[in-house]
Amino acid sequence: MTSQTLSILFVADGQRLEWQSWLLASSLAMAHEGHQTVRLYAYASDSYLPEVSAATRDLYAACSVDLRALPPTPGWRGDYPHGNKLLAASDHRAGGRAIFLDTDIVCAKPLTAMADLPADTVAAAPEGLPTWGREDDRWERAYAHYGLPVPTERVRLLRGRKKEFVPYFNAGFVCFSEDPQGAEGKRFADHWLETALDFDHNCSIGGKRPWLDQITLPLTMARFGYKAEVLGETWNYSLTRRKDYSQTPDAEILHYHRAAFLEQAPQWPAILSDFWGRMPERHHDTARSCLEEMGLTL
Repeated sequence: MTSQTLSILFVADGQRLEWQSWLLASSLAMAHEGHQTVRLYAYASDSYLPEVSAATRDLYAACSVDLRALPPTPGWRGDYPHGNKLLAASDHRAGGRAIFLDTDIVCAKPLTAMADLPADTVAAAPEGLPTWGREDDRWERAYAHYGLPVPTERVRLLRGRKKEFVPYFNAGFVCFSEDPQGAEGKRFADHWLETALDFDHNCSIGGKRPWLDQITLPLTMARFGYKAEVLGETWNYSLTRRKDYSQTPDAEILHYHRAAFLEQAPQWPAILSDFWGRMPERHHDTARSCLEEMGLTL
């Protein structure tokens, strides 16, 4: 077992994300029971922190989640809420490695294997579909912005025809080193945020939103010499519009997008039962009401 710290972080900035974070936090706590090197972090903006409910704060305490303020929002070219993941990633934690998770996720198995990856390696699963740069020269222009050729390696996308595509990853699960790399003393998260800001302002190319985080993830790897650990789909298994949920694999991560899809997963009853055991009983009525408003049938 590794002794390296693994920080797992997510954003709970806003009411719906806060409700989703209950299931994520409790499932992370369940999956990592007894793993002393795992640290959990939730992030919200300074303006939203006073609005975080007592139910959330008490559940976080029960799950050993450290609630923190997001670093200040940088000067995006326009409104970009997805950028909060880059801000959360850029915060300073305990070193070792970190995993950023989208909040519409539940964890079904320990993620501790990610702690053993080399410091120069970033791990993520391919995107399901080619949501950006599918039919034109956008990737050529994106890499040319940094004086780089398009990589020759390809990844196999995880949905539809599962076509081979340029390196393109779903940014709902990204694992990276927290330690500085290179002479400048910057970490991967610093490089990712720097690249996203530059690309947002200085690369004249269309359709950046909401894909800016996913576009600049492989660009950051190429710019700064990070290696990609291409994960299988169980590390970021999308539940969206599956034909047969009885075939859901024994996955580490279930990425549900909408609550109705989560309810169909075989792992859901155990995750829900554990959640009720961790949420203090005095908040059960409130939690039930909020989760039902989120779209669950309890």
